Amino acid sequence: MSTGLFSIGTSALSAAYTALETTGNNIANANTPGYSREIVDLQAQVGTSLSGSYIGQGVTVAGITRAYDQLLTQQVDLAQAGSSQADTRATLLGQVNNLFSATTGSLGDVVNQFFSQLQTLTQQPSSLAVRQSVLSSGQQLAAGFGDAYSQLQQMQQSANAQIGQQIAGVNSTIAQIAQLNDQIATATAAGGSPNQLLDARDQAIQTLNQSIGVTTLQQSDGSINVFLSDGQPLVVGDQVTQMAMGQDPTNPQNIIVGGKAGNTIVPLSVSSAIGGQIGALMQFSMQDIPTVENQIGRLATVIGSQVNQQSNLGQDLNGAAGVNFFSSMSPTVIPSTTNATSGGSPSETVTATFSDTTQLQASDYRLQVVGGNYVLTRLSDGHQTTLSSLPSTPATVDGITISVSGTAVNGDSFTIEPVRNGANNLSVAIGQPQQIAAASPVRASLPSSNTGSLTVSSLSVVGPSRNANLTDAVTIKFTSPTAYTITDSTNNTSTTGTYTSGQPIAFNGWSLTLLGAPQTNDSVSVGANVGGTGDNTNALALAQLQGANLIDGASLGSGYAAAVSQVGTMTADAQAEQQNQSTILKNATNSQSSLAGVNLDEEASKLIQYQKQYEAAAQTLSIASSLFSQIISIMSSAPTG
Repeated sequence: MSTGLFSIGTSALSAAYTALETTGNNIANANTPGYSREIVDLQAQVGTSLSGSYIGQGVTVAGITRAYDQLLTQQVDLAQAGSSQADTRATLLGQVNNLFSATTGSLGDVVNQFFSQLQTLTQQPSSLAVRQSVLSSGQQLAAGFGDAYSQLQQMQQSANAQIGQQIAGVNSTIAQIAQLNDQIATATAAGGSPNQLLDARDQAIQTLNQSIGVTTLQQSDGSINVFLSDGQPLVVGDQVTQMAMGQDPTNPQNIIVGGKAGNTIVPLSVSSAIGGQIGALMQFSMQDIPTVENQIGRLATVIGSQVNQQSNLGQDLNGAAGVNFFSSMSPTVIPSTTNATSGGSPSETVTATFSDTTQLQASDYRLQVVGGNYVLTRLSDGHQTTLSSLPSTPATVDGITISVSGTAVNGDSFTIEPVRNGANNLSVAIGQPQQIAAASPVRASLPSSNTGSLTVSSLSVVGPSRNANLTDAVTIKFTSPTAYTITDSTNNTSTTGTYTSGQPIAFNGWSLTLLGAPQTNDSVSVGANVGGTGDNTNALALAQLQGANLIDGASLGSGYAAAVSQVGTMTADAQAEQQNQSTILKNATNSQSSLAGVNLDEEASKLIQYQKQYEAAAQTLSIASSLFSQIISIMSSAPTG
C-alpha cells in the first residue's frame, strides 16, 4: 500500500516540479520576441483494479506544448507583410511629395518666372538686358526640371539598392528556415516537441514577411514550405530557392526580382500583392517613380516643343529666322534584349517622333508583335491599340508617330518612352540673347493712297513649320469692296478671294486679319519685316503659350498643378493604407498574443499553485515513507514460529 502511495507522491512531485520549471521559463521569456507560452500537459496514470474498483496511480507529464494557433499565426504573417509594405511606400512617396510640395523654388515657380520674363520682353523687345533675363530664366527652367529628374533618379537608385539589401536578407532568412525545418523534422520523428525551434521558425517567417510577403504550407514531418505570392517556392523542406535581382530584358532600364532558376530569374509581377518592404520598393521604383517622371517629363517636353515651334516662326534681333530656343527632344525607343536578330543585327527597327505634343500622355508604351500585328499598349492604363498600318505606313497615336523598318518577328517588343526623360533632356539651345525671336518675320502696311477704312487688326505666322515663301513680298489689291487679288513682286496674280471684314486672309504661311471697308484699288502690302527690332509680335505669341490649352486640354499651369495633385493623392492614399494596415497588424498581433503571449499575473498565480502542489506531493512522500517504516517495524517485531 505504502509503495503505491510512494509512487503516486513521486509522480506528483515530478509533475509539480516540471510545471514550476515551465512556468518559470514562461516568466523568463515574457518579453522574448516570438516566444509562445508553454503549457504542461498533465495526464492521470491508468489506475489498477482492486476489488472491482480502480485506484489511481498518480500523474504523468504527457508533454510540454506551445500555446499556438496556425490560423492566428498566418494572419499575423499576412498583416506583417501588408504593414511593412504600406509603411515603406508611405515613407518613400512622402519624399517625392516633399520634392514637389515646396511653396518656393518649385518647378511651378521657375515655369512662371520664365513666362514672366517673356511678358517683360513683349514690352521691351529690343532690350539686350531683358533678353538676357529671358535667356537666364530659360536656363533656370531647364535646370529646375533637370534637378527634379536627378532627385527622382537618386530615389529610384536608392530603392533598387535597398531591394538588393533586402534580397540578401531574404536569402539568409530562408536558409535559416530550411535549417530549422531539418532540425524540427528530426526532433518530431524522434517523438519530441521542439518548442524553441518552432518558435524560432515562426519568428524567422515573420521576419521574412517584413521583407516580402510569403505563404506557408505545413508538412506532416513538422517542416513548413514557404512560397512567394505568385507560388514560386522559396523553401521546400530543407531545400531553398534563392531570390535575385537583375535587368529586365524587355527594358534594361528596369529591374526584375524573383526566384532563381538556374542562371535565370523568374520575375515577380509588380503589384501590391508582393508585400513587405521589397513589394513597396519595387512598386516605388517601377511604377511610382516612372509615373512622376512622365508627368514632369511631359510638362518639360510640351514647353520645349511649343516654345521651339513658336520661336521658329519668329525673327531674332539680327533679322535672322528664329531657331530652337530649347534643344530638340524625341521619344526614346528601347528594344527588348530578346528580340530576334539577323546576321548579328536586329531583324526590325522602331523609331518614334513627335507629331503633336499637345496630345501627349504621361505614359510609357510597349509595342509588341503579336500574330504578325503590331499592338501598342499604353502602360499607364493598359489601353491597347492595334496599329494595322505598320510596318508599311507609320502610325500616329497620342501625339507620337511610330515607324518600323525590317522584318516583323512574333514576340519582338519595344518600350517607347515619349516623355519619361523629358525633364532631363530639356536644355537651352541658343547662346546669345540676340537669338531670341521676339519679332515677326513679316509685316503689313497700308499705303496712304487708300480711300477706304481698312485697318490691320493682326498679322501672324501660321505653324507648325515655317513656310519657305513666308517673307516674299506680295500685294493684296481690292478689285471691289468685297473681292481681292494677291500678286507677287512681279505683279503676277497668285490667288483671288472674297473679302469679309474680320475674316483672316491666309497666304504663304501667314494670316492677316483686316477690319473696315476697302474701296476699289485699295491695297495692303505684306513682306519681310526689315529692321523690325522693336517688333514684339512673336514675343507676345511666346508669352501666350502659358495660358494656351497644351496639356490634356488645359494650360501649362493646370498641367503642373495636376502633376503635383497626383503626387499628393498617391501620398495620401499610401498614408491611409499605412494606417489601415497598421490597425490590421495590431489586431492580428493582439489576437495571437491573447493566446500565445505570457500573462505575468497568471503565471505568478500558477507558481503559487504549483508550489502548493509540490509541497503537498512532498508531504505525500513523507507520509508514505512513514507508513513504510511502520510496516517494516511491525514486521520485524512480529513473533516467529
